[in-house]
Amino acid sequence: MNTDVERLRAACERDLGDPADWPGPFGYPDALALCIIDAIYVTGTRHLTVEKVVERYRAYRAAQGGNADTDGAPELLANVEELGGPLQWAAAIGNRRPTSTAKGAPLRSAALVEVSQALVDLGVRTTADLRAVVEDDGRGAQAKAAWCAVPGQRSGFTWRYLVLLAQQPGVTADPGVAGYVYRELGAAHGDDVAALLQAVADEAGWDATALHHAIWRFESARPGRRELPSTA
Repeated sequence: MNTDVERLRAACERDLGDPADWPGPFGYPDALALCIIDAIYVTGTRHLTVEKVVERYRAYRAAQGGNADTDGAPELLANVEELGGPLQWAAAIGNRRPTSTAKGAPLRSAALVEVSQALVDLGVRTTADLRAVVEDDGRGAQAKAAWCAVPGQRSGFTWRYLVLLAQQPGVTADPGVAGYVYRELGAAHGDDVAALLQAVADEAGWDATALHHAIWRFESARPGRRELPSTA
């Protein structure tokens, strides 16, 4: 057995808990609309609640003859407008959760519209656009700043989660996940992180995308960089 794969698997078994309790395979590599919905609604709640919102959006779009799994930000904005605005969208598809516990905090559906419009204004209409933007330091910083300026998104947690949701499975590794791998195997380790995670998943019988997500959430919760969903 490859020593690095064995060591990394042991670390995952030590840190990540029972794989049966990990979130299932996640992400929407072709649907920026679903990435936005998930990212905006994920904080401070069980992911099952988010899944219900996503499924209601999928069902609504299917009834229209559309396909939520290829919708971009413009389609999401059109959906909100068709339903009459953020308040009506919250009643029909989302929920009435506010962006924070602060008095008068706007609904998450309102934040969803703001971030979607900000991305469209920057030319980010699809997941492919988002992936291209985050590869460009200048444009990526601009897009992140626009996202984080929306109520409830200041910490950057939901921005990083958005980018993670939009990635093609197995192609790249989030920097936080790469940091975990380097910490366990040595900072000078040169092997491709995504390939190592895939090898661990194959050896252990795990889903590679779920493994990536489990490591990402573990890293998000580490002392000194604690930005759990419930804090945003």
